[in-house]
Amino acid sequence: MTKILYAVPGIGLDKQELSRRMNILNSFATPPNIVVVEAVEQGPESIECFYDEYISIPNTLRLIAKAEREGYDAAIIGCFGDPGIEAAREIASIPIIGPGETSLLFAATLGHKFSILTVLKNVFPTLEKIADGLGVSKKIASMKEVGLRVLELSSDIERTKKRLLEIGREAVEEDDADALILGCMSEAFLRLDKELEKELRVPVVNPVAVSVKMAEALVAMQLTHSKKAYSLPHPVEL
Repeated sequence: MTKILYAVPGIGLDKQELSRRMNILNSFATPPNIVVVEAVEQGPESIECFYDEYISIPNTLRLIAKAEREGYDAAIIGCFGDPGIEAAREIASIPIIGPGETSLLFAATLGHKFSILTVLKNVFPTLEKIADGLGVSKKIASMKEVGLRVLELSSDIERTKKRLLEIGREAVEEDDADALILGCMSEAFLRLDKELEKELRVPVVNPVAVSVKMAEALVAMQLTHSKKAYSLPHPVEL
């Protein structure tokens, strides 16, 4: 059995929503593998800019360090911006999955160009940084904003779906995108990807699904990140 931590770096989700998300994560896991959701106790409500990202990192690292001590096999950072992923890989030996990284890599294999449908323009620089680090910047056809804050996405799902369809159609028809990515975990947990695929007739990458599958695959193949790349020059306690 593979046990995966989904570490939520913000405090804006109530217990009911965390439980709902855990059920969705486990719907993508292959039994008897399980995904456990745990949120930080202190941090931003959601992550929509570099400031939110940076203040979320210390407590997220503590969650991941605790998970490894408790015998988890892998951890997913529960934000599309992958906050603190480099530091997490330095302090941990288990595979650390970034939904942003993983989604961009998957999308890069699905066509010549892909577009990212995210919440606000504020997060575009974070997404550009991830793409640059992976070497897939040339594969980005465009980045589009829904124009809603993270915690507003689920307040009117039909409105969110309408906006995703609008900007998704722009990306496909005007920007020549061959595939789309839901560039926010709160978008992904609405599970609109298959409806968007049917309407827009291109693959839509759901970062929830690909993160779980990447974690399972790395554990199954006994692979993890390189300690040559992610090493600490001194001991650290978290």
